[in-house]
Amino acid sequence: MQTLLVIITFLLAVGFLLKKFVWTPVFESRNKTMVTLDGNRTKCGNRDCGCH
Repeated sequence: MQTLLVIITFLLAVGFLLKKFVWTPVFESRNKTMVTLDGNRTKCGNRDCGCH
């Protein structure tokens, strides 16, 4: 019985680590696009004032 609980706990830990460090970064990087609020210009408008 204890061996079964240890195996389940180990599998849950491995699953958590895989999801956190492998699954999420791979699929988030595909969906992430860098879009600013003003349509891919700088956040300040046409000129970059360096405030961001």
